[in-house]
Formats: sequence, structure tokens, C-alpha cells
Amino acid sequence: MNNKTLNVLFVMDALSQRNGVGSYYHDLVAQLSERVDRVELVAPSLQSPHPCQGIALPMPGDDTQQLYLPRLRQLTHAIREQRPDVMVVPGPGVFSIVAQWIARREGIPVCVIHQTDYDRLAGLYYGGWRGRFFAVLMRALTRMMFRQASAVATISEMLRDQMRRLGAAGARVLATPLARQFVQTPRPARFDHLERLLFVGRLAPEKNLPAVLDLARARPDIEVAIAGDGPLRACVEEAARELANLRFHGWCDRDRVRDLMDDSQVLLLPSRVEAFGTVALEAMARGRLVLTAPGCGINAWPGMTSAIWPQREGESLAGCLARLEQLSPAQRLLRANRGRQLALAVNEQAMQQWLQLLQYATSRRSTLPTPMSAVYALLRRMADQRA
Repeated sequence: MNNKTLNVLFVMDALSQRNGVGSYYHDLVAQLSERVDRVELVAPSLQSPHPCQGIALPMPGDDTQQLYLPRLRQLTHAIREQRPDVMVVPGPGVFSIVAQWIARREGIPVCVIHQTDYDRLAGLYYGGWRGRFFAVLMRALTRMMFRQASAVATISEMLRDQMRRLGAAGARVLATPLARQFVQTPRPARFDHLERLLFVGRLAPEKNLPAVLDLARARPDIEVAIAGDGPLRACVEEAARELANLRFHGWCDRDRVRDLMDDSQVLLLPSRVEAFGTVALEAMARGRLVLTAPGCGINAWPGMTSAIWPQREGESLAGCLARLEQLSPAQRLLRANRGRQLALAVNEQAMQQWLQLLQYATSRRSTLPTPMSAVYALLRRMADQRA
């Protein structure tokens, strides 16, 4: 089968374009549409609810998010109508698990993509016995999905090591695609003085927002902009009222994010947990400097050391920025230009790797994981009763 005849279906739990995972697949599907015969995305949406989108429940540990349940009959119909050559699910999630079960029932190969470090998130959001329970549950569900998958992959070396411990020894590492608006030629930036900094992302514990606010307090001579939404929104709004150099924009769509990047010189990514950091790649594509925390997955991507500016262990954002300011304007411009070239190369690499993965998965069939056979049997009985 060649790429031009390939029929692909993506099913995910993340809201389209509302976070890193949601943006990743939205951008990927947009680019794949030009390279395969058919590609569709099933995902919850706030603006235009998908027909497969059922009731919403509060997200445990984060009341600013909702967990959407799939409508089993509609999801089954959508999969049968498209009859894809291969299905892709980022897991684990309710949509992902149910879609993988339906795919197995229909004989459709499934790629499972691991993109979130649930162990570290459990410690940030829950702690104690609840955190341990959540971590154990997510590991069990992830292992189950790996066992049934025709192919498995991830987006960073850090997560591939985690996958190996969960039994997915043959996991591939995939590059990250970009949205079209970030690939377009950016507005030129001047780097003689670093005066405008930007943070874009979920306002949540894993993003380390206090470090951004501390930087704004320590450097009243620079302007810090924050775009996003999440459980720490009230904290950011209070800081914006207190600090004259802090601008809060709330949640922004992708075009607005691009414009904010073009108005800035440096993107801040100080996350405690960040599997890759798509927003950093987007800023690089806009020819902007990127300052990253030590734990960000993008730091380990080949060639990144010549483009991004990582914090040192134990270093504050203000200290990291001060080191960056010690470079000459010409050196900063050179680093930004390298970043754009590398981001475009990573985007093309992502598309080639995805096409290879999809082709590989179409030649393989999944098998039912014995430890979870009772769960899948129950889901099958429920579908039969509702059909």
C-alpha cells in the first residue's frame, strides 16, 4: 500500500487545539491530508461538539477541565463507515481505550502513542495514596494498550525509556509536526535588547508558573506576557494586577498565539513535566529564542543545543535570562535563525516518520491482552445490547 491510498483515523480524548496533545494531532492531520487518501480525527470539541462526543464529567484533580465520554454507538458507526487501514490513539483515555477495543473487534490495526508522563503528573495533582493509585492505574491501562497495539511510538527519548519499562521494547520516537501558520515566514525580530518575553501553555502545576511570575517581579525592566487557561488562572490574574510589566491574555487560538510570538523575542518553557514542548518548536519556527527547563523533552532532540537555551539545574529563570543576555545581538540572531531552520527540518522529519509508522502498522494485526480480556468482553456485551 502506498501513501496515496492510505486511510487513517485518529481518535483522542484531548480537546482539539486546547492543549499540547490536542494541537499535536490537529496539526498532524492537517498535514497528512495532503499526503494520504483519507484522514479523519475524532476528538471532543468545545466549539463544535463531535457526534461521537457524549456527556462530560469533571476532570479529577482539575475542575477547569472536563473528561468527555464517547457515545459508543456513534463511535462504532464512525469507525465502520470509514473502515480505516489503521487507527491511531494516544492513550490511555476513555475515547482511546474504547476505540482500540472497537478496532480489534473490526480487525483494524492500531498505533498507540505515549505522550504523557502520568507518574509525574500524579504527584503534582494528587499526592499521597490517591497519587499512587492514579499512577498504578495509568500504568496498568497503558501496558494493556501497548500489548494490544500493532505498533507503539512516543515523542521523546525520555518517554521511550518509560515505555520499555512498561513492556514496549520496540517503541519508535516520532518528531513533532507544526501548524501551517507557524511555518509561514515570520516577522523579523531584533535581539539587541531582550525586552519582551512570552509564556504560552496550560496554567497548571506542571508548567511551573511561579517561576514565570518570579521572573516578572525580578525584572521590572522587561515585559512578560502569559497566554493560556487552567487552574492557576486566578493566581496569574492577581499577579497581572500587581505587576505593571505582566500582561495576561487568557486562552488564545493558534493565530493569536503566532501573533504573540511575533511580538516577542523569547519564549519561556519552564515546565516541571514536559514530554516534548510543541510550543517551543512553534516559537523556533517563528525565529524566536526559546528558554527551556532542564526536564523538557525537546532538550534531548538531536541538534537542539545549538538553537534553544536550557536552564541549568537549580538556576532561576532570571539567571538563565541573564546568561542569554551576555551573548551579543549577532549571536542571539544566529541562534534564532538556527532554531527556525531546525524547526522546519523537524516538521518534515515528523511527516516522514509518521508515514513510515502508519505503513508499518497496516501490515500487523493486534491480539487481545489476556489480563484485560474481561474488560473488553464487558464492553462488547454493552455494544451488542445497544446496537
